[in-house]
Amino acid sequence: MANPKIDQALLFSDLHESWKHLDNLNSLLKEQQFKLVIFAGDFLNMGETLGFARKFVEVFLRNEAQLVWVPGNNDFGHGYHLLNSKFRSLEGKVVTISGRKFCGVGGSPASWAGQYSGQNMIDQVLVGGSIFVSHVPPPGNLSYQKNDCASPTGRKFSDSPLVHICGHIHTNWGCAFLGQTKVVKLAPLLFGHYAIMNLENLSVEFRRFRENSYLR
Repeated sequence: MANPKIDQALLFSDLHESWKHLDNLNSLLKEQQFKLVIFAGDFLNMGETLGFARKFVEVFLRNEAQLVWVPGNNDFGHGYHLLNSKFRSLEGKVVTISGRKFCGVGGSPASWAGQYSGQNMIDQVLVGGSIFVSHVPPPGNLSYQKNDCASPTGRKFSDSPLVHICGHIHTNWGCAFLGQTKVVKLAPLLFGHYAIMNLENLSVEFRRFRENSYLR
């Protein structure tokens, strides 16, 4: 039987071992039953702790959500390998979900660790027309808008992604365009932020957990 079509995805980044917001995430997945979750890295802090990594994996196994992810600069060591053994990272490869092409690269290893062993490269020709996920945003100073912006600028290149989803910088978030590529810069789930993307028209709604509630 063919896989059911997925029309929206839950997006988040930079959880940084927040047990409170991992519980909120679990409640959200139970209530709204997202079939696709896109995670842009940093669920751990400096590769710790393995107990949190186990709980993180358990949340997605329990809710039967398909997790598309790349590691952040804090995701290395045993925690990285545990998550990668259950949900293969998107690093350096292309997957197709509901007619959309996804690919990605991971964050650079934490400088004090030296334990990162992920595949963090991908051939540029594979990126064209994809939903591209990385931990670190593209270079340059972009003026991100908190509402979904809809006006691409600049030239269109055949090797440009349709969308670039990223995180890492906690203080700057929203949408912008880099040429024809829509950049979705996520605020950290550590502070309760997440987003929902419509996979048909690629619009994005930014949300935040309230205290004791996942509703915006």
